[in-house]
Amino acid sequence: MRKDLTEEGAEFTLSTVGSALSTNCQDYKRIGVNMKGIQRFKRILLVILECIITFFFSIILMLTVVLVVLRYGFNTAIIGGNEAMEYLFIYTTAIGAAVALGRREHIKITYFVDRLPFAIKNVLNVVDLILIGFINGVMVWYSIPWIKSVGSFESPVLRIPNRIVQASVPIGCSLVILCCLCLIVTDIFEKKQGRLSG
Repeated sequence: MRKDLTEEGAEFTLSTVGSALSTNCQDYKRIGVNMKGIQRFKRILLVILECIITFFFSIILMLTVVLVVLRYGFNTAIIGGNEAMEYLFIYTTAIGAAVALGRREHIKITYFVDRLPFAIKNVLNVVDLILIGFINGVMVWYSIPWIKSVGSFESPVLRIPNRIVQASVPIGCSLVILCCLCLIVTDIFEKKQGRLSG
């Protein structure tokens, strides 16, 4: 009788462990599929942003060449040309910050972090991304009332509302937050998948 109970208990334990492992494997397979979708979304987003930056820089380059030729060759200029270049440069900077972060090429000092164990370094990387996202969230929060209060004023030469240029702040910061979220999810679940496969 005792032998039968022992065999039944062993079979129950093995079946429980087996079902738990199969459930975990299925969960991580679903996570793997979701991770591929997140990574694909991030790649497409960064490509689109880089195309926008390239387009803006091309306009800046053409305007610079044309303005130099007109000024020194014909003693004239395009009205609002310098102002337009400044506004385009502001947008390229705001969008470029998101691209740099999305590719993990943003400026950071990692002298001490690189000397820490791998697990602690991963945790600090996630904390770093959370802090970056938080700071940019604060900037988005405070930029909205700022734009509402002074965004109706027009620029000196082109006479366009300042809100068009000031919108670069919430747009750029929102893109940084989006990239932070993608990287945080990637770091957390890739580490879990690596732990499971290991």
